[in-house]
Amino acid sequence: MTDLQIEGTKPLHWDATSQGYLQYRPGYPGRFFVLLRHLGVGLAGQDILDLGSGTGALAVPFARQGARVTAVDLSRGQIEAGQQTARKRGVKIRFKVAAAEETGFPDHCFDVVSASMCWGYFDMKRMEVEVPRLLRMEGLLLVSTLIWVGDEDSIAGQTDKLLAKHAAGAGRLGRGEEAQILPAWSLNRFSLKTYHEFKVDLPFTRQSWRGRIRASKWIGAAMSAQQTESFDREHQVLLNRIAPAKFFIRHRIRIHIFEPKGS
Repeated sequence: MTDLQIEGTKPLHWDATSQGYLQYRPGYPGRFFVLLRHLGVGLAGQDILDLGSGTGALAVPFARQGARVTAVDLSRGQIEAGQQTARKRGVKIRFKVAAAEETGFPDHCFDVVSASMCWGYFDMKRMEVEVPRLLRMEGLLLVSTLIWVGDEDSIAGQTDKLLAKHAAGAGRLGRGEEAQILPAWSLNRFSLKTYHEFKVDLPFTRQSWRGRIRASKWIGAAMSAQQTESFDREHQVLLNRIAPAKFFIRHRIRIHIFEPKGS
């Protein structure tokens, strides 16, 4: 199964975006991982389960830092792209195609469970039981996001408007839940250990920004090839009009680190 349906949205086909993710999706900057190490995540020798791993935005850097990483994703295409990244970076990662709610791993075998840009897709009722089951004593849950800031950047803002035109509500879809410092889903089974938020400016060209948006859940993962091509042509015209050849897009990074209650 590689499709994902979120209530009120179109089914998402992540296999269709895998190569675009691999080529165009920006990774977290180095200081993100420096901060995580200070917070006890991504340390050499840790056993880390990266859920919704995609092309390895967390899994590969954690493995390069000496952690023993297991990467899980529902999409076989995303897993295959993650394997390409791991081979290119020369790191060893255990990969598995599975749902986050049903990994099949034994009890209490991980020091960290991580999830980047995907936590809101999971079944929270099941995850609030599954994550504590998987974590060892004093284990940590990391939930992180890296999202462009449309209301502070004219190019991103105009892209947001175009997204909203082609995919109703896309400009705000999926950008609200992570903004809660203490999200409602965490209250029953987790304690918030720390929360951090900061902004970074990431470099793009017109081509790479187009690729980044084509690979998004609103376009490549939700639309037909014909619809995606139609959006991309209009996006190209827009960028040729408003964007220089090279530019920066402001992104917001959010880090939540939780401990299961009673651990």
